[in-house]
Amino acid sequence: MSTKSKPATLHDVARLAGVSGMTVSRALSKPDKVSERTRQKIEQAVRELGYVPNLAASQLVTGRSGIIGAMITTITNPILATTIEVLQQGLARAGYHLLIGETRFSQDEEHKLLRAFLGRQLDGLILAYGYHSAQTLALLQSADIPLIELWDLPEGEVPRQPVGQVVGFSNWAAGAAAGRHLVESGYRRPAFFGYDDERENLRFAGFRHAVRDAIGVEPQRFNTSPIPQVDDGVAVIERLVRGEIDCDGAFFTNDMPALGALFTCQRLGLDVPGRLGICGFGDMPIARVATPSLTSVRIPSERVADATVELLFQRIRNEAPSAVNVDVGCELVARESTALRG
Repeated sequence: MSTKSKPATLHDVARLAGVSGMTVSRALSKPDKVSERTRQKIEQAVRELGYVPNLAASQLVTGRSGIIGAMITTITNPILATTIEVLQQGLARAGYHLLIGETRFSQDEEHKLLRAFLGRQLDGLILAYGYHSAQTLALLQSADIPLIELWDLPEGEVPRQPVGQVVGFSNWAAGAAAGRHLVESGYRRPAFFGYDDERENLRFAGFRHAVRDAIGVEPQRFNTSPIPQVDDGVAVIERLVRGEIDCDGAFFTNDMPALGALFTCQRLGLDVPGRLGICGFGDMPIARVATPSLTSVRIPSERVADATVELLFQRIRNEAPSAVNVDVGCELVARESTALRG
């Protein structure tokens, strides 16, 4: 009859590494607090013994779970994916793990996910969307937890009231940059393609202001899917060919549909930028190597992540915040898909 070996304990790791149990605990929870040589000895012992820390027991002692939650709209958004990667690296250096959940732009799903997250006694929470239901807002406001919101700076005629500090950019300014660029590039019938929500409404307001201010034209607006898809851009070009849409410049509020439109123009033989100028949002890596290369509004996602980690740790350590909100700005990167007309 076979018998299972008992799982390794913290004291087994300490004995093998030749250090105290307290040193092992410190190395696992706060690796930056022990020397490199000691940490390597402990990590080697952990690997040899197959030791798995009892996080529940550790939380009872320290009052910390070592877990930061991140509620995002969709992991398929390239900007969010890059931000999450840098966030995870920054948190890991301080001994924290990142727990990720998708809301997929559903307020019901966001509320259920938030309840599940708060039940896990997180050390901090990151929200990648600034607009919430009244039910979710009440839950967030009553939660005693360090909280950082991403992307959506308070702005507009009636600015939203953040429930935490915000690291983001002006959606209005991003839309205005795209509208201004299309007009300056010679396009006289620019159109806006994005989802109908608070965030996209701000981008359209900026886009509309820039176009009207420059050439006195009311830009058209067309709605796309809440979760950006390549097929959205395909559908736009097919409608353009059928005469259902009349525009010579297009601003898509995500690079995915913008690239779908670009590739469909190539397939159908429509000249870009001659027949249609295309501008995206997010500046995905493929935007630089597409043919023609895609003009896009760039958000410095690495800076978003770095600032978020800094503010979050200040809150966790109960330090005075270095800033209430952080505006990382945005930049329009002009490429071949909107090249100036001669």
